[in-house]
Amino acid sequence: MAFLAPFFLAGLAALALPVLLHLRKNRPKETVAFSSLMFFEDHPPITKRRSRLQDVLLLILRCLALALMVLAFARPFFPAKEDSPAPPAAAVTHFILIDTSASMRGDPLEKALAAAREKIGKLPEGDAIALGTFSDRLHMLLDPARARELVPAERKSSALSLLGEAKADWQATHLDDAILSAVAAAGAEAPLQVHLFGDLQKGSALDRLRGESWPDALRIVLHPLTPNEGWTNAGVQMLPLEKQVRRARVSNAAGSAKSSFTLEWSGSAAKTAISVPPGESAIFEAPAGVPDEGKLTLTGDDYAFDNEAAWTTSALPVVKIWHPDPSEPTDTKETTYFLRRAMQPTADYAVEIVDKAPTEAPALTITDGKPGDSGTLRKVIESGGTALLALRDAASAKLLGELIEVKDATATEAVVKDHARFGEIDFKSPVFAPFGDPRYSDFSGIRIWKYRVLPEALTTPGTVLARYDSGDPAWVSYPLGKGTLHVLTTTWRPADSQLALTTKFAPLLHSLIANAGQGRGVYFVGHEGLDTPGIHAVGDRRIAIQIDPSESELTPLPEADLRALGLPLDEPVIAKGNPMTATLSSAEQESRQRIAWWLLVAAALFYLAETAWAAFAGRRANPATS
Repeated sequence: MAFLAPFFLAGLAALALPVLLHLRKNRPKETVAFSSLMFFEDHPPITKRRSRLQDVLLLILRCLALALMVLAFARPFFPAKEDSPAPPAAAVTHFILIDTSASMRGDPLEKALAAAREKIGKLPEGDAIALGTFSDRLHMLLDPARARELVPAERKSSALSLLGEAKADWQATHLDDAILSAVAAAGAEAPLQVHLFGDLQKGSALDRLRGESWPDALRIVLHPLTPNEGWTNAGVQMLPLEKQVRRARVSNAAGSAKSSFTLEWSGSAAKTAISVPPGESAIFEAPAGVPDEGKLTLTGDDYAFDNEAAWTTSALPVVKIWHPDPSEPTDTKETTYFLRRAMQPTADYAVEIVDKAPTEAPALTITDGKPGDSGTLRKVIESGGTALLALRDAASAKLLGELIEVKDATATEAVVKDHARFGEIDFKSPVFAPFGDPRYSDFSGIRIWKYRVLPEALTTPGTVLARYDSGDPAWVSYPLGKGTLHVLTTTWRPADSQLALTTKFAPLLHSLIANAGQGRGVYFVGHEGLDTPGIHAVGDRRIAIQIDPSESELTPLPEADLRALGLPLDEPVIAKGNPMTATLSSAEQESRQRIAWWLLVAAALFYLAETAWAAFAGRRANPATS
């Protein structure tokens, strides 16, 4: 037996204390009435030294209880025999993932491929090697099942030959989707190591990794590219027209070493010198006389992939809103009536509300939780759509459970005295950011008569953006695939709230459209299947496509941030040698055996027995007198 904290064994010296107490002779505590002793000579009583132990059973119980406590604090365990071979372990599957997002274009991708080739060459013979690339999603080059079927002699050569198919695209980095898809594809039957090769930058999407549980046999190994010393990256993005003025946002990565750049607009011979500190962004207006269609170029940083942004002017785009299971448009007591009046055309786009799922992804989906096809709704959101679910009653939370895959979680109707109000609101969130100005941030005047209380199982996977004055969630946001599901725990029906009758209602719904990158003349790569930035013709319209601005944040992602998400980044548990042995650290062995826990339980039982016996012995030594 070994001990994790052997210094606690010094406490065994305390066993001498109960022994000394039991050797001590107790003075008689009772007095007996006697007649006068004045005629007796005064002689002190003669006593014999007594060294015999008293109450031996009580002494044994006390010593055992104390010894068990000391041993428990020393945390004993039985160490595994290191010289004994463990049972043959299953072959490890290595899943090589190469980042091919926009930020990896050019030299970064070549460096990642070179590192991957070197790693594959060092992998143990006989291990399976799967291969994939990722940007906005995982692209499989060699799936794990097929990799395991290959004969060991062909595994490395097959993986190395397929690396040549890796090509960078213009998409953003969805690291969460890549990891989850790789783990799902590999299964949990054998040990799995996921190797991530790329810049692993802070702009990567990680939301879906929060609260995820991972297989015990999974380990994720990071192979980040080391940026050059003194690197700088800034990205440029065109913004929607504001009062017919063209504007652009320049964002400088937090790890950049420079802050001075130059902007050049099409149609303008002059170059504009600008300054944007690292980690910040700034908006710049175009000079007078720029054409209706052109390109903005940024210079002064080390990476060119995000240094251009195009703009164009065309007919107003039509934003489609999918509203499944609508009520009668003339019913003033239902949601559809107010929805149609709030979603009017704006200066940036026209609005079309449809009750059937459109062939193209809608800009926004709005439903109040009536029974419907949750599978179709989930596909729309996962493909990059934005949806708002307003809970019309407690039963409608069933749709929420189906969408986020939480079973047997039910909502309840809130007990509202008189009325509730909005309390805490996150004005830094994209949904409520348009109301961040103190002139528009007062939501307290909106009265809510009824709302639904979501259980913790339904709120934990999401982010609470607003709460009622009672503390219950009012607005919860859930990442779902590439899209977002927003849940409002009340509705804008007059029976539920005053929301539809306030000036906040229409801007709140239109902000969801703007956050989805729809309807403002600003579109990201992937919109309508367009996979390259620049100006494209779509039907009778011309639209400008840009890369996702998050891709410009090239500051390396700290490993601590990934560990905080619960990712298993530790060294592999299975160590392969000849012969193969499986060893655990002393702390892991002690934690699994739990001997200290059982010793504490035994000590508590001995203390109970000691207390009971002491009470019994006391009554026997001093019987009650009547």
